[in-house]
Amino acid sequence: MSSVTPIVPAPLKYDTQAQALWQEVADASDAISKLVDNIPGLTVTGAETRSELERASALLKAVADILRRTERRESARYAKSNRSILGPDPAP
Repeated sequence: MSSVTPIVPAPLKYDTQAQALWQEVADASDAISKLVDNIPGLTVTGAETRSELERASALLKAVADILRRTERRESARYAKSNRSILGPDPAP
């Protein structure tokens, strides 16, 4: 009778600081979305409003660039560690 060695998966490594920062980003994104939803886009007017919206647009584009890099790195890492015996996920 042969002995079978059980296969034990390695525990996931958690980065609690990164997870907390992800939550802060998600919360800030939700808050920004609510603010934008409350601005009547069809009737905005004025130099001060244009200036604020231009600044906000530039900042949000910069944030999107940062998060795009993070998304590429993290989704690639997730794809490597989350392979299925059934093969790759179907294309959308």
